[in-house]
Amino acid sequence: MKPVVFTEVVDTAVSARLAFDRVVPRDDADLFTGYLVLPAVTGISDQTGAWTTPGSRRTVHLSDGGTFREHLLRHAPPAERAAPPAAAPPAAGEFDYRVTDFTGALSHLVSGASARWRFEPTSSGSRIRWTYEYVPLPRRRFVVERLIGPIWRRYMRRSLLVCARVAEGA
Repeated sequence: MKPVVFTEVVDTAVSARLAFDRVVPRDDADLFTGYLVLPAVTGISDQTGAWTTPGSRRTVHLSDGGTFREHLLRHAPPAERAAPPAAAPPAAGEFDYRVTDFTGALSHLVSGASARWRFEPTSSGSRIRWTYEYVPLPRRRFVVERLIGPIWRRYMRRSLLVCARVAEGA
């Protein structure tokens, strides 16, 4: 089934590396506080390794009692800029994970998801780009895309604004 894709971005006044280093290890319960019908992250359990090591897995707990499993696929901090002025711009940082085993309300709508985070250098700091792809269950695409989608986009935007504040040291 073709995924339903959502992408949001936010700019920060700090380097991509500093944004990555401050946001990625932050407690998800601080970053993802819920919005309208979308539950907040309340905790993490069953983590199999450092959340910097691809292949690590963990269970995310939600305020509505639901859970899901995250599988870390990529953890690549941005490269710092070498000696200016002839140096190539630094590479973007990447943080990707796959989401499976939904319980609770989402288990009736989706079979899985994937998340891609990019921490991109800009002339004034960095841009954080979060792409989330839900794989809807059969005959659930409309609900995921048109009913949950607008709320999910606002949730992503609110969460990214928190990420920007964290990146900037708040």
